Amino acid sequence: MIVFAAPLCAQQLQSEDTDPEEYAEDEFSPVLRDLRRAEIVMLGSFPLTLFVSLELYDLYRYAESGGDYQYAPWPFRPPDAAGYTNRENVGVFLSALSASLLIAVADYVIGRVRGKRPDN
Repeated sequence: MIVFAAPLCAQQLQSEDTDPEEYAEDEFSPVLRDLRRAEIVMLGSFPLTLFVSLELYDLYRYAESGGDYQYAPWPFRPPDAAGYTNRENVGVFLSALSASLLIAVADYVIGRVRGKRPDN
């Protein structure tokens, strides 16, 4: 019985329309659309801000150590270089997260100034 039911179910599933329905213009409030855009911009910019934060912190550590080779920045770092402490890791992560948040806020402000998004 199950052998005959499986092809019947598969045929019925194929006959249904599986195309997604377009969202209506007023389906989401402008606040939710702005929040979604901010989320996308923030998460999208995070890898770049993390890389920049790491590089800037590497340059700071190198200058602070007086040019010690163990603290050389990334492309010139030796294999046995001094690692980061947990506090340094958290600091770099939070600075990258803050920079990503600032980029998302700047995107929102620029969108408002240019008038591309209607007022809420």
